[in-house]
Amino acid sequence: MKLSDHIKQDSFASPAQKALLNVLVTHSWLTSELSATMNEHGVTLAQYNVLRILRGSHPERLTCSEVGQRLLERTPDVTRLLNRLEREDLISRRRAEHDGRCVEVGITPRGLDLINGMEDDVRATQERLTQHLSPDEHEALSNLLETMRTNQKVAG
Repeated sequence: MKLSDHIKQDSFASPAQKALLNVLVTHSWLTSELSATMNEHGVTLAQYNVLRILRGSHPERLTCSEVGQRLLERTPDVTRLLNRLEREDLISRRRAEHDGRCVEVGITPRGLDLINGMEDDVRATQERLTQHLSPDEHEALSNLLETMRTNQKVAG
C-alpha cells in the first residue's frame, strides 16, 4: 500500500519527510508481521532477538550488557527481558569466573531447540515480506538504510 493511501495524506513537506514516514510505517508493519510469527512459538520479538544473539555466540556466554548492545531494538530493561527467558529455561545466567560482579548469559538446550524449531517459520515470514524485491533491490535497500544511519550525531 502506498504511504499516501495508508496515512491519508497526499503531500509532504519534503522528500525526506516522506521517506522517514515510509520507514516508520514499514517498521510498524514489519514488527507486527514478525511478532505474529514469534507469538505462534510463545515468544515476543524481543525475546526471539535475545535467543538469536545467544545462539550466535553459543557455546560462549555474553554479558548482560553485551546482549543489550546487540539488540535490534534498544530496551532499557534488559534484566526484565532476561528474567522472563530464564523463568522459561530458555537462557541461563551465572556470575563470570573472571569477575564476580559480571553476569554472563547463555542459551540453554531448551532455548536452542525453540529457536532452531522456529527457523522455517521465520524464514517463510521473511520471504513473504520481501518477495516483491529482487536480490539487487534487497542489497540497495540495505545500503540506503545503512547510509542513513552512518555518521549520525546522537541527539541530546
